[in-house]
Amino acid sequence: MTDEATQRAHDAEEHKKSYNAIMGAATAVGVPFSMALAMFFTGLVTRSGVLMAILMAVVVYVFAHIVVKMFFSHHE
Repeated sequence: MTDEATQRAHDAEEHKKSYNAIMGAATAVGVPFSMALAMFFTGLVTRSGVLMAILMAVVVYVFAHIVVKMFFSHHE
């Protein structure tokens, strides 16, 4: 292998590591947080009260986090 081919292979590995880290963070934190935030505002709009909206957001976040971890557990 030439130096250029070696460098390209190394760059590809680095890009793969970065991609996996970004996707891991997005699925582990981003998706559940987005769903919880949507549920929080839904609770506010339906006049459930602030405490009930917070409770619904926490429940949705925990549930979504568990589901995402189970769904993507085979990747780790």
